[in-house]
Amino acid sequence: PVNFLFLLPVFFLQMTKSVTNPEELGGLASQMTNDYGHLALQGRMAAATAEPEEIGFQIRTRVQELGHGCIFLVQKAGALQICPTDSYTKRELIECARAVTEKVSLVLSALQAGNKGTQACITAASAVSGIIADLDTTIMFATAGTLNAENNESFADHR
Repeated sequence: PVNFLFLLPVFFLQMTKSVTNPEELGGLASQMTNDYGHLALQGRMAAATAEPEEIGFQIRTRVQELGHGCIFLVQKAGALQICPTDSYTKRELIECARAVTEKVSLVLSALQAGNKGTQACITAASAVSGIIADLDTTIMFATAGTLNAENNESFADHR
């Protein structure tokens, strides 16, 4: 689900830019519909495994609300394709895209609440990877002899 959630702001920008090129809206709406279908499936699994059960309910509810927002967005895109010069429909499309983006942030917060332990592990793994990369870089420079020694000892003595 995360892929769709991070791509949605891009859809928002594309939708709002497509107000001047309504012929592009059909493809964007189709792509968003497919991606939402994947999100709904993943969201159902995340809700089923979330602890506590209240978090699972939040995930399920927020994914459904996002789906309703996506439906309205697709409908407005279709209306703008029918009447590409209607400024009222253009404003409605932009407002729907903004509402969908807000709903995405709610889904993300629900997913994060259900995966606090997972997020902590990801953060820790990222920090450890950074430390390992720094150590590897230091070892590489030390092996090459580019680090200044404080005395006449070599890196091999300390390795």
